[in-house]
Amino acid sequence: MLFASRPSCIKRLLVIEDDPLVAFDYEHTLQQSGYAVVATVDSGEAAVAVMAAEAVDAIVLDLGLAGHMSGREVARLARDRGIAVLLVTGQCPEDAADIALACLNKPHSTAALVGALRAIETMICKNKAPRKVSGLQTYWRPEAA
Repeated sequence: MLFASRPSCIKRLLVIEDDPLVAFDYEHTLQQSGYAVVATVDSGEAAVAVMAAEAVDAIVLDLGLAGHMSGREVARLARDRGIAVLLVTGQCPEDAADIALACLNKPHSTAALVGALRAIETMICKNKAPRKVSGLQTYWRPEAA
């Protein structure tokens, strides 16, 4: 296992990434870090179907997706369903705080990906500001937590 500590309140993840090699790497890294990846999909339409059928605690979402549905639409839908959103993209958009709890810039290390999820966990499960993670912007608002 890459990281010894097991996640506490975020356990079930949905990975939404259109690059198959990146998606495979995310899935492998997250599983090795103790997360259950319920599915890895490349389109917004497939993501919506998984969110309707499976319990999902958080999504790891690239904004550029296959299909007709945008990453922003997926993020808003997940957020409205109470699912934590981690954007993982080349450049965090200006409206990221409106659609996600955090945004991790690509390229990044495997440790940064896991650290980003741990940061989200700190925000929503412990109601605390997270530690700094290289390349990660967080949008924690204590009054909203």
